[in-house]
Amino acid sequence: MKKLKGRTLAYSIFLVLAISGYFGRLVMFREMSHAMNFQLVLFSAAIFILVWEFFVLLNKQMSRFFPLHETPVKRVAIQLGLSFLVLSGIRGLGIYYFSDYFPFELTWAFRAAIYVVDFFFIGCVNAIFFILEYIQKWQESIQRAERLEREKTQVQFDNLKNQLNPHFLFNALSSLNSLIKNNPELASDFLQHMSKVYRYVLQHKEKNVVSLREEQEFVRDYLFLLDTRFGESFDFQCTIPDDKLEAGIVPVTLQILIENAIKHNTLSDKKPLKIEVFIEDGYLIMGNPVQRKNIVQGSNGFGLENLKNLYAYLSDRELSWKEEDGVFRIKIPLVER
Repeated sequence: MKKLKGRTLAYSIFLVLAISGYFGRLVMFREMSHAMNFQLVLFSAAIFILVWEFFVLLNKQMSRFFPLHETPVKRVAIQLGLSFLVLSGIRGLGIYYFSDYFPFELTWAFRAAIYVVDFFFIGCVNAIFFILEYIQKWQESIQRAERLEREKTQVQFDNLKNQLNPHFLFNALSSLNSLIKNNPELASDFLQHMSKVYRYVLQHKEKNVVSLREEQEFVRDYLFLLDTRFGESFDFQCTIPDDKLEAGIVPVTLQILIENAIKHNTLSDKKPLKIEVFIEDGYLIMGNPVQRKNIVQGSNGFGLENLKNLYAYLSDRELSWKEEDGVFRIKIPLVER
């Protein structure tokens, strides 16, 4: 499509110049017949198409064998030299064929001036080619850098999930072991919810976005495990309107944030950890009172940053967090699915 637009623009410019030249010769060279004038237009059109297509093909081949960003001096010298040789040869044939029909003598000075104009024309055309090639390479380098950064962020996020899952699995199995001895029926329910949690993680491992409805159902199973483990020392309240349940979110976001809150805060029956989740201005808000632990085990400090970087590729709105008046609050932008 870009090549077609460029070719159309070039031919349109030539058409305007050819028409202007035709009527200009009628005024300046009255001795020239209409037939000869029209023949000159046709000859010029054929030459222009031939030269332009040659320039395009030459630039394509030169770009292939002599990339501008690798060998700029050699590329410019060879491309300008070949362009000038071809155009000069064609121009010489034109002068030889039409020189007898001009009402004035084509002196060597006049011919030299023509070649100077040709060289200037070649320089302008190839300069456009070079600039466009540099822009294309620059855009490709930006896209490649963005792709690599996105892949890096995805890998970091996957590693984060892989770090959290074994930690959670260890705690879950410890709770299950205790339940099997003391409450086999509850242990059976615990195991069912635990299998649903890991089924969700495995099923959505390759997905970038899921609906809030899916994430909420997953969190219910996950919360059953936490309630069994922490009892009254953990309280989770989620208020999401039905009309917002089809909005998008990165899978396992809530699990990561809940695990992060549990990891950094103390929990007890006297002072339970209360987490609230709600929707506000297109964001999913999660907040909890700061009950900071003195020592945080297994914290590398990169969890929220990795999550933030991942959301940066999915939304033009930023994932952010802040601690204010003793409450830690994180805003997750809802994304398109």
